[in-house]
Amino acid sequence: MNNNFDLSDVFQEVRKFLGILKNHIKTIILTTILTVAVFSIALFFVIKPQYQASTQMIVDQKVSKSIRENQIQALQQADSQLVNTYKSIITSPTVSSRVQKRLGNGKLVKSAQVSVDTQPNSQVFNISVKSSNPFVAAQVSNETAKVFKSRLKHFMGANTASVIAKAAPNPAPVFPKRSIGLLLGLVVGVMLGIALALFEEFGAKYITSMDYVTNNLELTNLGEVNDINLKKIRRNAQIIKKHSRHVDNGNQREDEQK
Repeated sequence: MNNNFDLSDVFQEVRKFLGILKNHIKTIILTTILTVAVFSIALFFVIKPQYQASTQMIVDQKVSKSIRENQIQALQQADSQLVNTYKSIITSPTVSSRVQKRLGNGKLVKSAQVSVDTQPNSQVFNISVKSSNPFVAAQVSNETAKVFKSRLKHFMGANTASVIAKAAPNPAPVFPKRSIGLLLGLVVGVMLGIALALFEEFGAKYITSMDYVTNNLELTNLGEVNDINLKKIRRNAQIIKKHSRHVDNGNQREDEQK
C-alpha cells in the first residue's frame, strides 16, 4: 500500500479551487461589497456610539509623622481594601441621584453608565462613565467624583480622596470599533462570496457551459440542444389540432355533397 503524499494532486486541487473562484469572481466581489455596505450602515447610522470618560482618583489618608514605616505599609494595604468600599459608595443610588440633581435630570445623564475600575494592591481607581455623548460622559464622571468626595467624609470620617486627573471629553467612541467592524464585514463578505461560488459550482442542478461537461464530468460532447419552449409547443399543437379538425370537416362536407 502506497502512503506517499503526492503534492501534484494537492496542487491540482488547489488549481481547481482557484479556477472556481476565478469563474465566480463577480459573485464574490458583489457579495463582499454588499456585506461591507450593510456593516457600514449599521456601524455609522444604526448603532449608537458609546463614549467613555474617566476621572482618576487616589485614596489619601492623612498620616502622622510619628507613624512608623511598617504602620504606613499597613495603612496602604488598608487603603487598597477600602477601594472596594468606595466602589460601592460611588455606584450607590445616593451618589447618582445627587449627580442627576446637580447636572439636571436629563435623559443622557440618567442613561449614563457609571463604573469603577480598580487595580490589585493599588490606592488608585478610575470613575469611568459611558454615554452616547462624550461631553455628558466627562461631566457625569467629574461630578460623580465631587459628590463622592463630599459624601466620603460623611461616611468614612477622616478618610479622604483626591483627584489625580479630571475627565475630558473623548471624541473617539469605545463602542462600536468601526475599523474592526469594517474589517469584520470584509472578511464575512469574502467568506459568503466563496460559499455562494461553491454552491453555484456544485449545488446547482443545471449545466452552464460545455467546458463543465468535458472538464469536470469528463464526458464526450455530442452536441447541443436548443432550449425547448413548452408554451410555444402547446400553442403549435393547438393550432395543428384545430387545422386538422377543419380539414376533417371539409372532407366530410365533400363526401356528403357527392
